[in-house]
Amino acid sequence: MRILTPTEIKQHKDIGQKIDEQKITPIIEQAQITELKDRLGSDFYFDVLANLSNPDYQNLLSGSTFTVNDTLYYQDGLKALTADYFMSKYVLLTNINQTPFGVTTKLSNDSQPVDRNTLKDISTQQLQLAGARWEIIKMYLDSNSDLFPKWQKNNACGGSSTSGERTFRIRKI
Repeated sequence: MRILTPTEIKQHKDIGQKIDEQKITPIIEQAQITELKDRLGSDFYFDVLANLSNPDYQNLLSGSTFTVNDTLYYQDGLKALTADYFMSKYVLLTNINQTPFGVTTKLSNDSQPVDRNTLKDISTQQLQLAGARWEIIKMYLDSNSDLFPKWQKNNACGGSSTSGERTFRIRKI
């Protein structure tokens, strides 16, 4: 079960005109399981998956405005957040194809592959964007905890960081 479909990815990220669903779907699933589940905590992550069609969850999924301390905020939603996580992984795999003869890099006469370090920089930028989005989404969840009891439980148990706290993880890319 996915929060974001390959078609919906195009609403959030420029991935070209042709969508290779066989290549994109596993990356969406990887982004959800490795990044989004970590942010939401297991209980709330599976609660969100179980409530994808629930009207109470649509603002959380697609974005909405909300008010905290008389200030109006806009949160982009879990779909946009998942698209950021997706893109951080996708850019590293864009020109790589697995064939029966091994892993290959796609080349053409009129183009040149982008340097691996540039792709890592783009991936890091997408993760930074996701971190900024998450801070606002977390604020939305905290201010609407009555709608999301599993979030409230997760948050009370220390399953996610406080809104001002940033986490730092080192990953080998």
